Parts: sequence; structure tokens; C-alpha cells
Amino acid sequence: MSDLVRYPSPLPAPLSKAVRAGPFLFLSGQTPKNPDLTPLRGDIKAQTANTLDAIKATLNEFGLDLGAVIRCTVWLSDIGLIKDFNEIYMDYFRDSLPVRSTVEAKLVNGVDVEIEVTAIMP
Repeated sequence: MSDLVRYPSPLPAPLSKAVRAGPFLFLSGQTPKNPDLTPLRGDIKAQTANTLDAIKATLNEFGLDLGAVIRCTVWLSDIGLIKDFNEIYMDYFRDSLPVRSTVEAKLVNGVDVEIEVTAIMP
């Protein structure tokens, strides 16, 4: 497929940071990280903001903002965290709510949230 472009992950992991396929940009799941790339644990609101800031920064690398996001998949370590998660999530997507799936799952590195997004390119 000639319009498929893979962007390698900066992490030592067997995955792409993003894949562009036609007009769509698929970002790998993001988890909250400290500046030294160690997992950020603790408060779900801080973890959510950190994760969404990382997604926003990656989108900016492609000339996009959160308004380009058309789909989010969210994993929470405990579905009981959804109220606090939603409070922060709404701050980021207030003007352009993408479709979303949210599930409870055990996450890597003991974090409480992971988010992957699909965006549309202009």
C-alpha cells in the first residue's frame, strides 16, 4: 500500500508510534510517563492529563490538534476511576467529542490509564 507510512517508536518496544494510512493517522496507545519516561502512577487526573498531553504533542508533530481525533479507545485499571477520568477528558475534548470505547483492564507498568486515538488528516 503506497499511502501507508509507519513512524517508529522512540521507546525500545516492538511497535510504531503512529501509522498513517490514507487520510487516517493511528497512534499507538499512550500511557502516563514522567519526563525520564518512567511510568507516572498515582492520581488518575494527573495520569489522564499527562497521557492526553502526550497525544496532543504527537498530533502536533503531524500538524494536527485534538480536533482531528475521531476515535478514542480508553483502558482504565478500575472502571470506578471513570468519573475523575471524564472530568479531565472533557477539558481536552470539550469542543470535538470523538467516538469512544472505555474498558477496564490490567495495564502495563502499574498505570491506571492508556489511550489510543485515530485522527483524520486534512
